[in-house]
Amino acid sequence: MTLGRSALGKGLSALIPAPRFANQRDDFFLCPVDDVTADPGQPRQRFDDDRLDELVASIKEKGILQPIVVRKNPEGRPLYIVIAGERRLRASRKAGLTEIPVLVKEVASNEALELALIENLQREDLNPIEEAQAYQRLLESEDYTQDVLARRLGKNRSTIANALRLLRLETRHQTLVVEGRLSAGHARCLLAVEDEAHRAQLAEKILAEDLSVREAEEWVRKDRETPREVTAAEPATPRVTPLQPYYEAVAADLAAALGAETQIQSRGRKGRIVISFESLDELRRLKALLAPGSELARTA
Repeated sequence: MTLGRSALGKGLSALIPAPRFANQRDDFFLCPVDDVTADPGQPRQRFDDDRLDELVASIKEKGILQPIVVRKNPEGRPLYIVIAGERRLRASRKAGLTEIPVLVKEVASNEALELALIENLQREDLNPIEEAQAYQRLLESEDYTQDVLARRLGKNRSTIANALRLLRLETRHQTLVVEGRLSAGHARCLLAVEDEAHRAQLAEKILAEDLSVREAEEWVRKDRETPREVTAAEPATPRVTPLQPYYEAVAADLAAALGAETQIQSRGRKGRIVISFESLDELRRLKALLAPGSELARTA
């Protein structure tokens, strides 16, 4: 059976039958564990060893209560690639099982990635960087835009856009997020700091002093208000006005409403709004939002 796009939109319920007792039969079969391999494109790359050991103990005592969902391997061997259930596969190997229950579904590789992403999101198994990387990979396929992806995953488009912004961080800071030493909120504070040296300083301060996200935001605010040393080759930095916190709050509200990075560049009570976009599709979407009745929007 080949799954259509509407079936995929329902998430794992379109793939996995409702939970059944272990002595009931379904359309799964026992497969040699060596015939099944993890998907190298699986969004989740880090697995908690303690939780995996708990699953190993459970499998040794009760077996696998739900089959592992797989697709046929177009390369031939191993015969099957996991769509959903890599933790169970890893635990089964660690428990010494030679056979595991599998359920074979016919899906394309990009559809398999979407389903793996949905499974991990539903179970909150992905760290923020893995989630962002999975979004990026789906967007790089020809069938997806941020709007389409948001609808498919049942998320706000601004959530997708904010997650993708984390990939702009330096690799060393992304690693800190993956390791759980920085939260996604801390990472967004780092992104708000334009100067690379100041970003590194903030990251070190968060780690050394265990700053909360609110405290990190306050550090960013003060950093913006601190005049920088002016060199001969560098123009003077405009003085920060008392309205700056208000401008920043408005910019954040606009970014959430538009699903796009937004800045307010001001001189006193005058200024301009700068909205960033990363593709023509995103520009057309912003055009339709900001000028829905214009001739320009109708011809986009």
